[in-house]
Amino acid sequence: MSSLRRAAAIAFCIHLIAALSMAFVLRRGLETTPELRERFSFLIDHRTLWTLGWLSWTLAALAILYFYFTFANVHFRSWRFAVLLTIAALGPDLSAQAIEIGVLPPLAARAFSSDAASELFLTFDRAAVILSGFVANGLYSTTALILTWGARGAYPSWVSIIGIAVGIFGIALSVAALLDSAAGMFWTNVFLVPAILLWLAAMAARGGDRPGRRKHGSDSPCVDQTDQGSNTRHQV
Repeated sequence: MSSLRRAAAIAFCIHLIAALSMAFVLRRGLETTPELRERFSFLIDHRTLWTLGWLSWTLAALAILYFYFTFANVHFRSWRFAVLLTIAALGPDLSAQAIEIGVLPPLAARAFSSDAASELFLTFDRAAVILSGFVANGLYSTTALILTWGARGAYPSWVSIIGIAVGIFGIALSVAALLDSAAGMFWTNVFLVPAILLWLAAMAARGGDRPGRRKHGSDSPCVDQTDQGSNTRHQV
């Protein structure tokens, strides 16, 4: 298995676990649950599940960085600057997850007896949404667009279209997070998460380590050594 296929397979497995945790666990403590006291109760009664769910997204962030780095290394080494966007995204993303794990559950416990704690909960919750949903997700999505567009000639068009869709849906999610639209964040995730999984699955099946096959996005003309030998024989 090539390094790119391996990175895609790892990212797929981790994102699948993270997606399931979002669908069945985390959503019950997020803005998609409109009743605030229900959110408080869930965070108090199921703190371990809440923590494990967010840790799965921490691993997903590291996995997508590994995938993007490998993707850039295989297809266009001079374009590794795009991966720096994902490295920059880790700071706000992990900070937001630290808030979700370490700050919100204690505030939820205090919120039943203190209006001030409820307000503080909402303030920190909004900060986490901006850090992860807007800043980090926007950077991840921009990286996906840059890398997918740059390597579009190396894969079937449907694979590139899915990768570009990941970037577009991700940016749409960032806009929804900035506008504080719970419905917008929900529906963009409905499309974004399956798109990510489908893209990673396609890359795990078709990704390769032969930069000589790429047509677009390369930093220099590359010709497979077999083709070079064939050309030499024809010239002779």
